[in-house]
Amino acid sequence: MRQPFRFMATVALFMGGAVPAASAFEYRQIEGWAVSCNNAYGCTISLTPSAGGGANGSELAAIQWHRTSAPNAPLTLSLPFPPGFFQKGDPKGQYRIVVDGVEAFSTGIAGLAEDDALGAFGISDPDTLMVLFRRMSDGHSATISYSGGLGAFSADIALTGLATSARFVDTLQSRDGHTDALVETGLVEPPADPAVWAISRYDQLPDSILRNLSDKNSACYTDEQHLQQSDAFAFKGNWGTMVLLPCGPSGAYNQPYQMYVGKDEDFHRAEFPNVSDAGITVLDTVYNVNFDLKNLKLTSVFLGRGLGDCGLAHYWKIESQLSGNPLVLTHERAKNACDGTDVGAEHWPISWRSEIRIKAEEGNDDD
Repeated sequence: MRQPFRFMATVALFMGGAVPAASAFEYRQIEGWAVSCNNAYGCTISLTPSAGGGANGSELAAIQWHRTSAPNAPLTLSLPFPPGFFQKGDPKGQYRIVVDGVEAFSTGIAGLAEDDALGAFGISDPDTLMVLFRRMSDGHSATISYSGGLGAFSADIALTGLATSARFVDTLQSRDGHTDALVETGLVEPPADPAVWAISRYDQLPDSILRNLSDKNSACYTDEQHLQQSDAFAFKGNWGTMVLLPCGPSGAYNQPYQMYVGKDEDFHRAEFPNVSDAGITVLDTVYNVNFDLKNLKLTSVFLGRGLGDCGLAHYWKIESQLSGNPLVLTHERAKNACDGTDVGAEHWPISWRSEIRIKAEEGNDDD
């Protein structure tokens, strides 16, 4: 029986299934591996096409490791379907992973969770996978092979960069020196609760939020499948919890977002501070949000077109002493001419800046 396996939204970025506007919070390519992390600081480490392949099974090289930012979060692994699996299936197939000539992992596909949209099996076996990951991160090369009713396929992959990718994830998720680090573990215990977490299901939301999101007559109606793809998240501060959710479907380049602030089960819709020709105002929705946990900043970028050479960007600081709405607008950037230059909002001219924050933000406009 096929079971759904819910990968984080960043997985789809590498396999062609993401909503165009739901780009990853962080992306780095390190040697033969790519690291993609979402707004909830959940990360995926993927082998790049140039780092693996094989004469009769190059698809098998596209393995991915996933880890959320939750304390002691388990590693999960996705292994691509073997060639022909979509058409024929194979309940008796077997995977093997050999690291530097020594078998390090094997599993049958019977009972593994399948994700047809991603074309991959999901494996959740925390202790076994941690051992495998550390052997791979210490290794030089590996062979991923499949044998079964569909035939025999294999792919050789380079492991250079995997350890560095893991260190990057540990640093981004604030695990350096902690007992739950992927590499170079320390003695420090992780915090009891995460500061930020992904929102991908209706049952994660209180009724005060859900009645708007799930109401088909609401302007921000979002079905659960789109919620899962939209990089929605929640952040807990001293003043309560801030929840960023999609507001309806995405456009060609832009995903609209709405915000709720509250505690326990009591949340209210909150606005985003804005500046217009009329003066200080607010926005009900913003676009393509990006969350910076370390510096407590939130960014919104409305793209004039997919190239990213024009549009409007807002930058807010999250203030811990505020209540009701923790966002304070620090500056805006805008570029009207879609002329192929200044690609990326960080290159657009500053169109407005808070006078009281000029010194604090000097030389650090977009961090």
